[in-house]
Amino acid sequence: MKKSKTKYSVSAVICHHKGDLIFKAIESLQKSREVELEIIVVTTGDENVSRLRNKYPDCVVVSAEGGPATKRNVGCRLARHPLYAFFDDDVEVTPYACFYLARTLNKSDVGATFGKLLNMEHRNRFDEAGSFLTWSGFLYARCESGIEDTGQFQEEVPILAGKSASMMIRRKCFWQVGGYDESYEILGEETDLAWRVWLSGMSVMWCPKSVTYHAFNTRFKPADFYVPRRVYYNGCRNYLTMIITNLAPANLIIPLVVQTLTWSLAGLGFFLTGKFEASKNVFYGLGYVITNLKSIIKKRQIVQRMRVVRDRDLLPIVTHNPPPSYYLKRFVHYIQTGRHG
Repeated sequence: MKKSKTKYSVSAVICHHKGDLIFKAIESLQKSREVELEIIVVTTGDENVSRLRNKYPDCVVVSAEGGPATKRNVGCRLARHPLYAFFDDDVEVTPYACFYLARTLNKSDVGATFGKLLNMEHRNRFDEAGSFLTWSGFLYARCESGIEDTGQFQEEVPILAGKSASMMIRRKCFWQVGGYDESYEILGEETDLAWRVWLSGMSVMWCPKSVTYHAFNTRFKPADFYVPRRVYYNGCRNYLTMIITNLAPANLIIPLVVQTLTWSLAGLGFFLTGKFEASKNVFYGLGYVITNLKSIIKKRQIVQRMRVVRDRDLLPIVTHNPPPSYYLKRFVHYIQTGRHG
């Protein structure tokens, strides 16, 4: 690769809860090229802080309770550089991943960007290629997890969002839109953030040259790692909260009805198939939205006052409507596995 004259200044925030995959994440980030990089690790508990500080004295390591949304906000408050990068603790970052994300952000109208995520175990298969919105308010994944990477998503294009296992955002943009909504904890928090970036007048881009390997759905981090509360309660609660918060009134009614019915059917489906814990968590998620509707509406009012882009201009860019068979396939997959991706 030809050397660049520009060295971007990046603060990389990794949120960590438990396990040793964090070591590979940090050590791969330390090999980043063509960027001035500080690494901030926000973990849980004094024991994790001690072992990580001892092993990586050049990193900033702090402790914070809460989900990734909270931990990333904590990390950003400590960050010194004008670009914030977010990586999960179960990734392996390639040397130029940060450089390419930063280069995409160097374009004047781009507020955030997401990198290509490949499977850490099967390294020629996708984990993530970005997502769009659908008429239902649910997301459409451009590429199903496990599909072989044959170069089919090599164009830098606008997307609604991706996974914050590999994401970068301008510091000014991050604080302008309010950072991560900490009530999300985990699941969809990056989509909500990216959506607000779009509403603020900036764009969100897919950056295929930035490659990171992710342990999601691999032998390193199998599906049973993900607890029912995260998958079912957070999934239901966060999806509904996100559309209520970000969609304009005229575009909210149909997705709100469709999602309420879909989550109710999912809860019933889990119950009828003997997945009682999943069913309980879905209905708890619905209950949260109902009992906290007043606070969600207040949140919505803040976001809508910030908005400078109309839905009629934005939705054609960030919406993709797949055939009905796609929704049926995803619904059955979710009932059977409890996984969104």
